[in-house]
Amino acid sequence: MKKLSALLVFLLMLSIPEASAKRFRIGIRGGINLSHYRFDRLQIGDTWFAPGNARAGYEAGAVVRIDLSRRFHLQGELGYALVNYDVLAINTDRRIVRLRTGRLEMPVQAGLQFGPLRFFGGPLFRLSHSNRSSAAEILRIGFNDRSVGLMGGMGLNIRRFFIDFRVSGYPRSHVWQTFFCGASVHRVKVPHDIVYGGSIGFFF
Repeated sequence: MKKLSALLVFLLMLSIPEASAKRFRIGIRGGINLSHYRFDRLQIGDTWFAPGNARAGYEAGAVVRIDLSRRFHLQGELGYALVNYDVLAINTDRRIVRLRTGRLEMPVQAGLQFGPLRFFGGPLFRLSHSNRSSAAEILRIGFNDRSVGLMGGMGLNIRRFFIDFRVSGYPRSHVWQTFFCGASVHRVKVPHDIVYGGSIGFFF
């Protein structure tokens, strides 16, 4: 139902007739992201797990923006984000498990514009995902990728170009995620699963 609702919103925005080039615009954007992933160190079997360093990923997508007034706009996107995570596994040695998740996302944002400066925020629908682990026999993680998140940030408009800085995460103080360690399955409390992004785009 969440996927269907998100797709209907996006298709509805695409179906709105173009009143003027200034009010209804279509564009693309691309950039990089950085994960901030933290949980309390824990032991599963003979192995201790702890958060690793932040890692960079990338994101890209299509953008539809509707300027409802001089200061207020709505924007929908359909994009792909590749987010990387590091987790430190400590047993007889220390090993970094690198986890990669690809997400098809649809942010829907409301924004306020003050000259070239723009502030925005709204729900982030995750439509599909894929997860990979560099050491699946040691650790795989279910990242709650089907949940609805929140996204917000600020941007700068420069004629047909725009620059965005955004933060996305969950609207709760923590989430419970699933750690798969060999044959063991554990629910782990994760206080921080936040993605910071910076991108540049332009309107056709």
